[in-house]
Amino acid sequence: MIVMHETSTLEKSTKPVLCPKCERGTLGYIPEESKAVLSKRGKPPPGKRENYVQVKCFVCRSLWQMTIE
Repeated sequence: MIVMHETSTLEKSTKPVLCPKCERGTLGYIPEESKAVLSKRGKPPPGKRENYVQVKCFVCRSLWQMTIE
């Protein structure tokens, strides 16, 4: 289950995740200590595949799945 709630911006604990295709659109923000990794095979990791969020780049309009680990 993914719980969403409205929040205010955090000062130093967020960094943007840029779209790998156009490298201009922002897909979202993650904490500073986390990292976003692009799958080399272009597929989600094996195992549970229900822990992801689908987001759209507003610049190039491509869809991406962000897997939550």
